[in-house]
Amino acid sequence: MIGKKKDYFGLEESVYNPGYYIISILDYEGFHLNGTLGSYNVLFARLMNLSYAQFLRFCRDVCGAELFGKGTLYVIPMFSKKTLEVRELVKLLNNLANIIIWEREHPDWQEHQLELLDKEKKVYNILKENFNAIEKGNVGEQET
Repeated sequence: MIGKKKDYFGLEESVYNPGYYIISILDYEGFHLNGTLGSYNVLFARLMNLSYAQFLRFCRDVCGAELFGKGTLYVIPMFSKKTLEVRELVKLLNNLANIIIWEREHPDWQEHQLELLDKEKKVYNILKENFNAIEKGNVGEQET
């Protein structure tokens, strides 16, 4: 489905809190974003189809993040270690971003998907007929 995968996100050490890592956007141009009136951190939540609050709880409860900036407009999850969970979260975000970018570049992908499903059904029916013929011992016989 998707060609070469690209990393849109990565883990970088926080400039303001050394020893902590944040998920950062590596390629703003790849998303074709003209800017934001809020925080780019909300993008991570939207890719996972979560509210920003749900994403923050996920980062805290599953990935061990500490939440910085309580009482400010945008709380930020920061990770004290690059654990397997944190690396998998970044990998998940990159995979979701690649899917969305691919779908944007291929607006007719659903039509192709339906064509493939139709072909798969035809192949399945042919295989099923041949299997039934083999079970009945009618191999090589032509139906009239």
